[in-house]
Amino acid sequence: MKLARRAGLGVLILAAAGAGAAIGLAPFQTHMALRRLALWRGGARRVAAGPLLAYELSSCRPGAPCRCVALVHGMGDSAMTWDKTMLGEGGASAPPDGTLLLAVDMPGTDGSAPVADYGIRAQARVLRAALETRCPEWTVAGNSLGGWISGWLAVDWPEGVRRLVLVDAAGLTDPSELALQAARTLAAPTVPAMKLFNARAFAHPRPVPERAWAAVVDSIRARPTRAILAALRMEDVLDARLKDVKADTTILWGSADGVLPAEFAERFRRGVRGSRVELVPGCGHLPQQECPESVSRVLFGARR
Repeated sequence: MKLARRAGLGVLILAAAGAGAAIGLAPFQTHMALRRLALWRGGARRVAAGPLLAYELSSCRPGAPCRCVALVHGMGDSAMTWDKTMLGEGGASAPPDGTLLLAVDMPGTDGSAPVADYGIRAQARVLRAALETRCPEWTVAGNSLGGWISGWLAVDWPEGVRRLVLVDAAGLTDPSELALQAARTLAAPTVPAMKLFNARAFAHPRPVPERAWAAVVDSIRARPTRAILAALRMEDVLDARLKDVKADTTILWGSADGVLPAEFAERFRRGVRGSRVELVPGCGHLPQQECPESVSRVLFGARR
């Protein structure tokens, strides 16, 4: 756990909690089935992208320019966390014509095959193998642990990552040990612990029906959170490697993130040459769920 104290481990997550917060009055399983149906009706299809499964939504035409955008979820989360970005919901702008969106399920998540090594850099290699099956050049947006993985992808594959969007990203050392509390929550999730985590992750947590919480916890346990935690290594933290990121980088951060405070955004900015920070007022750790318009603006809209 010494590693967990130093690296931004706990920040990685939120997946199921994010999905659970959107449940409203419907049971968890029903809610998720309805969201999958919404993606299908919106034109997204479940596809194999090399070693990973993904949701793909494309308006690209043969012979015309195509902008490829990859969406990478955090620890305990899944590709479904990006549904509002893909569908243009919750105030989000719809992806413009000529865009291919690929929301991946990382190894061991929701049907994607498990791997022997869940280290961050190893997962970045798996992600590259998936993206290379579709386009030679990408905009990559990663949330929490997905931001950490995306950072390494940009370091190791500079010719493939044209733009990088770090969304409340993990991957920096954390002497405050704020990450440790979240890491412990994911290592052995319980209903009471996830309720507390939900309150920290969202600036304005929506009520979750009591009967849904057990399914939220089960969904986290079904994903390789323990294996990821066990595979985290100090040599994979990004502090000393941010200078090697060549991609045009935006650091998007919820100002009310109670999992990874906004001062981490400034640390990323100082490390990545030419990068810029965009704080989202009144938003927590999962802007793609709580403030989706901010994500679509950075990905598809005019830059400020």
